[in-house]
Amino acid sequence: MDNIYGNSEIVFSHLEGRQDSGFFKGSQDIYANTVEQESGGKQSSSIEHTGSSPPSGAEKSGAPCRHLLVLLAVLCLALLAGLIALGILYVQKSNRSDSLEERNRTLSVSLAGTERKLEELLLRYKNLTDTLSAYRGTERKLEELLLRYKNLTDTLSAYRAKDGCVCLEGWRIHQGSCYFFSSEKVNWLQSQEYCMSKGTHLVIIKNQQEQDFLSSSIRETHWIGLNDRETEGRWVWVDNTTVDSHGTQHWFGKEPDNWAGAGDPNGEDCCSLGDQNGNLHLWFDASCGKSKKFVCETQPRI
Repeated sequence: MDNIYGNSEIVFSHLEGRQDSGFFKGSQDIYANTVEQESGGKQSSSIEHTGSSPPSGAEKSGAPCRHLLVLLAVLCLALLAGLIALGILYVQKSNRSDSLEERNRTLSVSLAGTERKLEELLLRYKNLTDTLSAYRGTERKLEELLLRYKNLTDTLSAYRAKDGCVCLEGWRIHQGSCYFFSSEKVNWLQSQEYCMSKGTHLVIIKNQQEQDFLSSSIRETHWIGLNDRETEGRWVWVDNTTVDSHGTQHWFGKEPDNWAGAGDPNGEDCCSLGDQNGNLHLWFDASCGKSKKFVCETQPRI
């Protein structure tokens, strides 16, 4: 478009130059010669009749006029082309602007949706954080309650043991039961008879905590209340409950093996906690005639 306007300025400057040199004066002469031709038509006719053809002034002055009209036509076409080009550019720019606006609206909608999702995620995160904080608070309270319960249990156990209301003198308390660890050694039947004479029985191990307590309280093997004297292979406690009924067994290796090499024809029908080799946390079957220390158990007496 800048070239079009530049060309129009050149054309106008060219025309002004021609005006200064008498170009438009020649154009005025065209009209004067036309009048003269009308008045002197007869003379011209006679000249044509004789066959002579001198050059007329109208023909000479018409050529610059035609050139001017051609230039004006070219200028108009150039201006029209420029206007068309401007229109095309405007339409293209308008279409591009509409496209950009549409993309902007689409991005705005997408951004709004993303913001809503972000807000929802932040809200869920806050709720989860609050729930986790509440859970941790509950967990801390539970730990505090368990600690208080243990302290109260220990305090109660110590009070009862000190007051003598639960266990007899020389007996040890653990998880609500009283235990007597003998200092002399007797066979299995004699140990059971001693416990019964005290109104108790040889210990019955019911869980892992009791097993750990007993094994940590002895320094050598002790008789416990388990045997298969009635039926070989059917191990029962002194209260006639089977070994499987309490769900805890702590046999050593391939025990019980009922080994008869110890000189007892009946084999090994009684159970002891620990052996002579210091394996105090496991069970061994042994000849009921052997002399060992023993453990009696009873319920608290209030």
